[in-house]
Amino acid sequence: MIQQRVGDLLQVEEEGQYIYAVVLTKQVKFGGNILFVFHSDGKERNVGSLVPESGGFNVCADLLVPKREGRVVRVHHFEHLASFWRTKYAKSTSEYRLGMRAKEWFIYDIDDLGGKHVARVTKLSSEHRAAMDGGCYSFDLVAKKALARYTPDQNEMI
Repeated sequence: MIQQRVGDLLQVEEEGQYIYAVVLTKQVKFGGNILFVFHSDGKERNVGSLVPESGGFNVCADLLVPKREGRVVRVHHFEHLASFWRTKYAKSTSEYRLGMRAKEWFIYDIDDLGGKHVARVTKLSSEHRAAMDGGCYSFDLVAKKALARYTPDQNEMI
C-alpha cells in the first residue's frame, strides 16, 4: 500500500476505469486529503496530458480502500501545486435530503476546514458556488464525479 505525499499524481483504477488525482494536502479531514481530480473519460493517460490547465475539481477524498486493494499507483510528482487549486473556500450545508435545495450555506476557508465558518449565506456568490464541496468523500463517489465532468457549481443542493 503506497503512502501518498503532497504533490503526487496518482492513477486510481475504479471499476476498470482510470482516474487521476494530484494530492494537494496532507490528511486534513477524517483521514482524507484534498485532491485535484482530473475530469476523465476512464482511459489510461500519459503524464504529459495531465496539466494544471486541464479540467477538474478540488475535493477531500479518502483513498484508503483503493490503496488497500492495490489500485493506486504513483505516476509522477509535481513540485508546484498552486495552479491545481481551483478555490480558496469550501461550502457545506445542513440540508442532505435528496432532491431538496439548501436554504443556508456555510463557507469555510480552505486553510482552516475544521475551524469556524467565515460566512453563513442564503444565496451563494459565484465564488462560493465554485467552492469545493465540504466533507470527505469515498473515492468511488469521486470517480463518478470525475467521469461526469463534475464541477462544484453543479452541486445538487444549489
